[in-house]
Amino acid sequence: MIWAVYYRDPEPMVKIESNKENNFHRILIRPNQSISWKSSLVFIFVIAFTCLSIGLGFAFVGATLILPFAGLEVIFVGVCVYLVVNKTSQQEVITLSKEKLKIEKGAYKINQVWEYIRLWSYISVERPQHPWYPAHIVVTSKGERVPLGDFLNEQEKEELVSGLENIIQDLR
Repeated sequence: MIWAVYYRDPEPMVKIESNKENNFHRILIRPNQSISWKSSLVFIFVIAFTCLSIGLGFAFVGATLILPFAGLEVIFVGVCVYLVVNKTSQQEVITLSKEKLKIEKGAYKINQVWEYIRLWSYISVERPQHPWYPAHIVVTSKGERVPLGDFLNEQEKEELVSGLENIIQDLR
């Protein structure tokens, strides 16, 4: 069965690690990545083989104008798949200790870092006025507002908020 070869158990979008002896907590937040880069390459190669086979068939009977458009279609699909995989490779790491709150964001490396004194920062959930819009989780300190988990769905945001509440209770 081919599906069993490519299927992998989904990782949790919100992963909480705690070291209660040192009062150290780390939360890893990732968007849903339904397909790996290797599987995406297989998809692109299947599309490329199909489009170029059809294009070569038409070129063989004299319709050579199809070939550039088949090539453009393969390039367009490849670029779109690359952008989606790149977007779903981002992650956020929240580190909480007795003294500090550290937020790190990035895709393949850390691009942005915020470090605050934990007692001077607070986490708020901004509920939307209309149920169609998502809630926003925001860390505020020193006049800065850092959004957390904007790529999560509502259920995952609730899981993140409850995990943060439990960690904050442990640190008190």
